[in-house]
Amino acid sequence: MPRGLPAISARAPDSALDIACGTGRHLAALAETIPECWGVDLLATNVHYARSTRRQLHIVQGDMRSVRLGRGFDLVTSFGNALSYALTDRDLVDTIDTYAAHAHAGTLLVLDVLNACSYLDGEGFVERIEGCVDTPEFQATSVSMHSLDRAARILRRTRIWQIAGRPSVEDYAKYRLVYPDELTRLLEAAGFEGIELYDNREFRPSDLTGTISAIPDLASMRGRKLYAFARKR
Repeated sequence: MPRGLPAISARAPDSALDIACGTGRHLAALAETIPECWGVDLLATNVHYARSTRRQLHIVQGDMRSVRLGRGFDLVTSFGNALSYALTDRDLVDTIDTYAAHAHAGTLLVLDVLNACSYLDGEGFVERIEGCVDTPEFQATSVSMHSLDRAARILRRTRIWQIAGRPSVEDYAKYRLVYPDELTRLLEAAGFEGIELYDNREFRPSDLTGTISAIPDLASMRGRKLYAFARKR
């Protein structure tokens, strides 16, 4: 049962690494208070966009399972369900080893991942989900269709985006669903401690089953994620 967030050092982090950083949006927010911010992403298009639009960041192209920058950071993050792109047991171990390889004693790790309890044992799986993005810079609607391989714990998503004045765009993804106790074991094996898990954005203690809340949120995740916090030994 979660007991509260790990104690945060009185000293703010001087460096941060976001693994699977996408276009660097989250990292840019961290850079407002953290002097040195690095990001790693697999997709060349994401890396090009981040480098061209967010020049204050250090962006590297690499695979989260194997990339090594040869240094540690005060904060390591991995958002946007990035860990769920590690589809096999080996992929999970290798990705978490990457987190550890860029951490020193006391480094704070923050990540999110799709919660197997919610999808496989609860009410998290929904075949069709409608979504929208509505910001001053960009507006779009989407329809996502899902299928679930329970034996492999793989969620498949086909999503169609509708953007005014443009042809529709389709994307496809596969995600590994991870159980809370599984994630805890993997983090402990990689040298992390003080592990706290939550299945809600308010970080309230719960049974981690991923109960679907009635409060809408971006992409209608509503309890389907685990949020993990840990310190490197």
